[in-house]
Amino acid sequence: MLRCFNRILRDLFSIDARCLAMLRIALALLLLTDLLLRSPFIVECYTDEGLLPRDFVPVPACYMSLQMLDGSVAFQLTHFLIAGLSSLLLLVGYHTRMATIVCWILTISLHARNEFVLDAGDDLLRSLLFWSLFLPIGARYSLDARRSRNAGRLIVLSPATAALLLQFAAVYFTAGWFKTDPAWRDGTAIKYALGQTQWILPAGQFLRQYPAVLQLLTPAVVWFEIIAPLFLFIPYRTRIFRLVTVPAFWAFQAGLAMTIWLHIFPLIAATATIPFLSSLIWPIPPDGVPETSERRTVRGTPSRQHGSVVRNALLTTLATAMIWFQAASFGKSLLPTQERCMSLLGWNVIWSMYSNLPREKFQFVTEATLQDNSTVDLVNSEVTTIQRLRLQQFHQSYRSRYFLQTASAAFPDLPTHYLTCLVFHWNQCHAPQRWVVRAKIAVTTEKIGEAGAAESTILLDTGFSPVPAERPGAQP
Repeated sequence: MLRCFNRILRDLFSIDARCLAMLRIALALLLLTDLLLRSPFIVECYTDEGLLPRDFVPVPACYMSLQMLDGSVAFQLTHFLIAGLSSLLLLVGYHTRMATIVCWILTISLHARNEFVLDAGDDLLRSLLFWSLFLPIGARYSLDARRSRNAGRLIVLSPATAALLLQFAAVYFTAGWFKTDPAWRDGTAIKYALGQTQWILPAGQFLRQYPAVLQLLTPAVVWFEIIAPLFLFIPYRTRIFRLVTVPAFWAFQAGLAMTIWLHIFPLIAATATIPFLSSLIWPIPPDGVPETSERRTVRGTPSRQHGSVVRNALLTTLATAMIWFQAASFGKSLLPTQERCMSLLGWNVIWSMYSNLPREKFQFVTEATLQDNSTVDLVNSEVTTIQRLRLQQFHQSYRSRYFLQTASAAFPDLPTHYLTCLVFHWNQCHAPQRWVVRAKIAVTTEKIGEAGAAESTILLDTGFSPVPAERPGAQP
């Protein structure tokens, strides 16, 4: 009986060390890619000269970011360089444990500095890094492994491996379980999702032509997200079920990536499936086959064994608490102390993607009246300097799609600062007769799937002096 139970645990929650090495390499590449994609907007997103100075960073996020120590461009560049260097060390597996710790801390710091440009992929990336802290991800395919005489175990089974596997399942299961919007029941949810044309892709445009297909796909998405994670942990013929389920997740993510602009979230989700490949690519040898030296472990002293039991018990409690918190916090407000603790470990995530679907598509427009009475778009008109080009590229990027909406809701004064930044950069590269005297932010909304004219609302309308501001953060 005990032997059967151990085999079930091994099949469900063990991870091949080579898969952990592949996970390490993939995480490092994702971190480097993410830093490269964010780097063009360091000034706009992470400095006091940009669109979100440190005064606008909310509590408790401001306590979790090392970037709050200094708002200068040089300091933020240094943060990015150190983060890139630690990611390279993680990639090659040099001092892997320390590199993982540094990557995790700096990633939390980066995300906390500007939470208005994050998505679910960033939350999942933090979670993967956290559980990697407790795993031998440098035991294979690394410089650490080459320097070590002991190759280590080939198969790893611990509370951390279980948490890493269950974390991926929790993302999809809770995302499906939390889809309580009536649109998911009446079959119109995907229509609303694809109606947000500001980030729809060609495949999504094609699907919009077939409402009957969308109505069939809507419940299929919900049931897939709820049922497919359970198939990963069936304690009978686990490898066969995973052989079908893991590629199904890849196909599901590929389908989403071809219809909606999701940035690198599909790549992060695919990375999270790597540990499940242990039972597909490198299956555990059947009983009766002698263990190789790679799989043989050395038993420690009683005191070390006792310490291992305590450590595993604490880690199990930690993993259970984290996954339960993510599943139980949907729709509930956290107490300040709880929120601060969750943010400290990067746990402030609720997997509820598209649980409440938007019924409107929106667009923010910044319009200015100049000294010569002409009107211009402060983002897209006459882009002649590097600063204004960066601003335009930021507004066209994935990271900006929720920025002004969510940041304005959190801070009523932010639209004024945002508009002042745009006016400052415009005045800096134009003659006095082309300086801004009045500017406004207008929000254009349109009902998805309904006929009717778009409605425009003025979010902010203010006058400016004929002298350009001394700094972007100066009040008009």
